[in-house]
Amino acid sequence: MSAVPNALSALTVAAVSPITGNVNTLKRGVLAADLRSSHAEQFSLQLQRQLKTNWVLNIGYVGTKGTALLANVDGNPTVPGSGGRQRVDPAQGVVVLRCNCTSSIYHSLQTSVEKRLAGGFSMAAHYTWSSFIDGQSDIVNPSPTGEIAFPQDSFNRGADRGRSAFDRPHRFTVNGVFELPVRPERKDALGKLFSGWQATAFLTLQSGAPFSVLDGADPGLRLAGLISTVRANVNTDLDLAHMSLEEIYRAGGVRLFSHVTAASPLGNMGRNVLRSSPLSNLDFGIVKNTRFAETHTLQFRAEFYDATNTRNFGIPDAALTSANFLNQWATDGGSRRIVFGLRYAF
Repeated sequence: MSAVPNALSALTVAAVSPITGNVNTLKRGVLAADLRSSHAEQFSLQLQRQLKTNWVLNIGYVGTKGTALLANVDGNPTVPGSGGRQRVDPAQGVVVLRCNCTSSIYHSLQTSVEKRLAGGFSMAAHYTWSSFIDGQSDIVNPSPTGEIAFPQDSFNRGADRGRSAFDRPHRFTVNGVFELPVRPERKDALGKLFSGWQATAFLTLQSGAPFSVLDGADPGLRLAGLISTVRANVNTDLDLAHMSLEEIYRAGGVRLFSHVTAASPLGNMGRNVLRSSPLSNLDFGIVKNTRFAETHTLQFRAEFYDATNTRNFGIPDAALTSANFLNQWATDGGSRRIVFGLRYAF
């Protein structure tokens, strides 16, 4: 029987090693010999009930299972017990091997209430309670502090199974349209003043995004200094997964974590344990249509983005070595914006 060719044997040292920079942004890699198409199974059960005229209630379970998903692993990992210095193939460095070696599972309860347009009013409210778990959410990520696109330990990929970067346990949205009940056919001054008004609103309430605390260093050189893959150690019994960033900050912040060492180069913190602050946003708009003739209309628009001027924060810098460690205030998403517009149609 002929030997199965080794993917590494066909590569030169110059082709794959050394690797510098952020592994998440690397486009070059080795494809597994048994690479195949990923597939997803979807399953759902939906119930619908008409409550009143123009009102409909929906409730259901929706799930998705991803199998043989594409992921990155170190195709030439360091040998356990070698202090991170000896690799399976000593002549090579880190080799980005892309394989079908992860999976995902999504479960959700989805509900909605909708009112069809009648009497100048329509609305829809949706709520989703879900759980999304995977082993790797993205194989390429340009952010060195974002979702990890490489396992911390390629010999133990199961340790990277956790909350997906797309996991949002709670999401509630409601939108509506209301029109003043004044007939546009009225030709008097009151008809011109009060007809054609329309108000719209869109409210979003959503859980924050999960993320990992990164060590900020790779003392064991397991990943050739690619520090965006090494998680930190947790030095507390506090349930950090159910604490807000502000609570973690007040409880000690950076003192709740510690760096890995060359003797113990893998952090004990799970993947995507922490979560950024929740999102709250209200957009509001007003439209006034004034018809002058059969084919001439003047439209005035006023749009209020983040109408309540609520501060929404993103994922903070999660590297222990950063001066802005867990400083969510440095990720302020901006303030209220108001846009006015005038449009003449004929």
